[in-house]
Amino acid sequence: MQAQLPRKQLFRTGFISGAVAGIIASIAMLLLSVTVGGISLPEVFGSALTQVMPPPLFDFLHRLIGGDSKHYFFYGILVGQCLVFAACGGLCSLLFGSSKFAANRASNQLHWTDGLLLAALLWLLVGLVFLPLTGGGIFGMFLTSGLLTSMLSLAAVGIVFGLLFVGIYNWLILRDLQKQGTDVTQDIKDANASRRVVLQRGAIAVGVAAVGVLAWRFISSAGAASSSAVKLVGQYKNKILPPPVPNYGNVQPVPNLSPEITSNDQYYIVSKNLFSDPTVNGSTWNLRVHGEVNQPYTLNYQELMALPMKQQYESMMCISNEVGGQYMSNAKWEGVPLMDLLQRAGLKPGATKVVLSAADDYSDSIHLTKALEPTTLVAVHMNDVTLPNGHGFPARLLVPGIYGMKHVKWITDIEVVSTDFQGYWQTRGWSDPAPIRLTSRIDTPLTGTVLSANKPTYIAGVAFSGNKGISQVDVSLDNGTTWQHAILKKPLSNLTWVLWEIPWMPAKGTYSIVVRAVDLEGNVQDPTQASPLPDGSSGYHTISASAH
Repeated sequence: MQAQLPRKQLFRTGFISGAVAGIIASIAMLLLSVTVGGISLPEVFGSALTQVMPPPLFDFLHRLIGGDSKHYFFYGILVGQCLVFAACGGLCSLLFGSSKFAANRASNQLHWTDGLLLAALLWLLVGLVFLPLTGGGIFGMFLTSGLLTSMLSLAAVGIVFGLLFVGIYNWLILRDLQKQGTDVTQDIKDANASRRVVLQRGAIAVGVAAVGVLAWRFISSAGAASSSAVKLVGQYKNKILPPPVPNYGNVQPVPNLSPEITSNDQYYIVSKNLFSDPTVNGSTWNLRVHGEVNQPYTLNYQELMALPMKQQYESMMCISNEVGGQYMSNAKWEGVPLMDLLQRAGLKPGATKVVLSAADDYSDSIHLTKALEPTTLVAVHMNDVTLPNGHGFPARLLVPGIYGMKHVKWITDIEVVSTDFQGYWQTRGWSDPAPIRLTSRIDTPLTGTVLSANKPTYIAGVAFSGNKGISQVDVSLDNGTTWQHAILKKPLSNLTWVLWEIPWMPAKGTYSIVVRAVDLEGNVQDPTQASPLPDGSSGYHTISASAH
């Protein structure tokens, strides 16, 4: 007997069934990734895609979409994954749903074993072809999730997809045949019985896979405002010698001015991860120190915490921060000087860099001279509490003077090398030395604010130089024609931002307010407008305000 439905309709039904099953399977994949460390294909593909993306395109997308660009990128990849599932469903319906192969040739139904076969094919395709092409190795053996966890989590997702696809597909096929007036009474009875078998066996299979992943893990672990063109009077001086003497004084706590210390929940968070950051078990975590050293060793969390600690106030800024952006914060940190850990291992002659690797497959490097500075820490506390997970628990790197991408979170490995190692973002076109560019920001008034004329108010904000301190902040009310010095709040250290402020009683009119800073070495903030890629943004933060 020939099939009762045309191939075009079979494909459409298979596509819809594959899409629905794919959405549920994708949710299962993300849940496994978050709960048991299973592999997340959108994360893997997104990482590979950003690596081959031309840096100018990356910069354009970042400036076009803003700080949430990686989330939109992830959602786009996730939608693409669901479409791949849908296409697989459509192709499967043509192959297995035809009269030649269908379990019920009269109604084009599929058997639950077809779903398992489809799952197996996808599992092999992803594990043997897709993951190696993205650099993750066979079945993700080079990823943090590891070989067995990746294999089991992929199998669980494949089974969820395959069995759901068969169930949804058969239900839609029977519904379409009923609409045509075909007698499918017996088929419905058979389908109901088959669905019960599918659900029972599917639940067992998924349960076994999930338990396997858990068992393996248990065993193995036993917005920004923009800058605008500023009128510069006379020739721009990039350095003032001798440097200005800081104008320290009292800064009033005005609305919208950043607090001197950023609370942990308000401290900016940026990572490469598109969906979720890793959750590290401190009781099983280890820090390995090795490479070009005389005595490699490993520390557990308790041993690291027992070492002599150092406290310091330090601000941090992301290299992707636009002029006037919010990816800049300040905190009190405590940790072990990296210099102490390296000296304990004993450095071999010829060592040039230190590579930091993290629990989320992220890696970056700093030059050995920077690693040996006393302010470079492996931090374990933030604002007097245990380092929060989002900020790198159990340990993260702090490297004053360079951008946040070098402050590696969730550290698991410290390797001393004699090669010019290029990290995750460097291979994507970003700066390797990454020194912080002198910057300043207007926090208040907000751009577009309408003020009351002839009433006292304040212009205030922050300035930051990395590890060179701030000696002077200048504010212009006329787009750079004239400047006046702001009052500075004495900073907690030369590694932090500085709060600045000027009292102001605006007359009626419209104002273009500009800010610039000078560091303690006399370097003047660069007025040249530049986007973040590849060396960090530059230019003067400018806002507009009016008084009536």
